[in-house]
Amino acid sequence: MANRINSVFTLEDTPLAYAVGDKGLILGSRDGGSTWERKPVPVKENLYTVHFPGQGEIGYACGDKGTIVKTTDQGRTWQQLGSGMDIDLRAVKFPVNPKVGFIVGDSGTILRTVDSGQTWEKLPSPTVEKLMDLDFPADETTGYAVGLNSTILKTTTGGSMWFPQSSNIQNLLPGTQITAVHFPADDMVGFATTGSGLVIFTPDGGEIWHPLPLDMPLPALYSLDFRHDTLAGFAVGAQGTLIHTNDGGTNWERLNLGVSADLFTIRFFADGQIGIIGGDEKTLLQTQDGGSTWSKAEQP
Repeated sequence: MANRINSVFTLEDTPLAYAVGDKGLILGSRDGGSTWERKPVPVKENLYTVHFPGQGEIGYACGDKGTIVKTTDQGRTWQQLGSGMDIDLRAVKFPVNPKVGFIVGDSGTILRTVDSGQTWEKLPSPTVEKLMDLDFPADETTGYAVGLNSTILKTTTGGSMWFPQSSNIQNLLPGTQITAVHFPADDMVGFATTGSGLVIFTPDGGEIWHPLPLDMPLPALYSLDFRHDTLAGFAVGAQGTLIHTNDGGTNWERLNLGVSADLFTIRFFADGQIGIIGGDEKTLLQTQDGGSTWSKAEQP
């Protein structure tokens, strides 16, 4: 088994979860992340993100060297799709329409499909920086992409045009790697994690981003998620780091997981009680009490 879990996805209103990692690793869970089984995959490249739009029959993952794979049977089997490029692809998202999806990656790459992944079009990009993550919070009109050197891009045209946010974050945190972006409830209030151990916040659709006062030195942060319809948020990072807010990001505290591995992904189910963390050293953790306590999941 590969040593690193890079991304976890949980399906709403089901106990199904999926995880992807290095060397073509795809795992599936049918019990909320308590136990996992490995799925056959026709690629050996590292996979960085997994996403299931709609009801969960169809899913996608992307990774190194232009790799895109797709399942049409709820993750049981996977087929490789052609991206037409050799660039590492970091994140995939299908906002609303199951036919229309986006991928971001290295060298400012932004791809779009309008036919469920059969073909991918390279969109004009205003940056050459590595893009790490993207989010379409409310619909497929407004989206955000983030990456290296404090890069934050926004589209209000359904992805056809992207513009750099004239954000103050480049001045406040020059050269910072923005690792993940998440708008929990709408397309105005958003959060992002950084490689400098900060969480940044926008109240106004990205016009201004503020570093949140964390009151503690932290290593790099890689992923964040909010429990559904709550003010409870979590972020994970290097050296087993897990931080948590109960008030929508105003105050944060560090939780002790008892692990030292770097943690790259966190995701909660819609019920807000069950959540999964993935990371280095084959780490898979599960909570069943909204993030208060975490235990190691059973490995395949």
